[in-house]
Amino acid sequence: MKSDVRSKFFSGRVAAVVIVMGLLFFGSILLDRILYWRGIAGVQTLWNDLAIAALGGAALWFFLALQAERESMSRARERLILTAELNHHVRNALTIIATGVMLKNEVDRLHMLDEAVRRIDHVLTELVPTANLQEKPRLFLQKTG
Repeated sequence: MKSDVRSKFFSGRVAAVVIVMGLLFFGSILLDRILYWRGIAGVQTLWNDLAIAALGGAALWFFLALQAERESMSRARERLILTAELNHHVRNALTIIATGVMLKNEVDRLHMLDEAVRRIDHVLTELVPTANLQEKPRLFLQKTG
């Protein structure tokens, strides 16, 4: 699946580069026509047109690759932040469970277990859907009613 996404992106990148190269090439030819009407021969500028198209395509390729790298790094950062948040909050809930196991009173033990389950549920319903909106881990969440 990863290679499928990569091949779609690669083919999209190639298409964008070819389109920009074509626009630059034909735009340059149009300008050459204008120069021809002014008395300058088009043969003198044909290789220049090809060079402009190649340089423009190469520049576009570079910037698209740079953008893809930035997006990849951004997604990796989002995953790291989410992992840190989940680790923190689930460990807190597991600490409650570990503490509750040592309680003698069964009602208190069940209350602690319910609190831990409520915290994990809160993290999974409130934290995970908003993971890509954060720049740093949220170690403190707002309490729900």
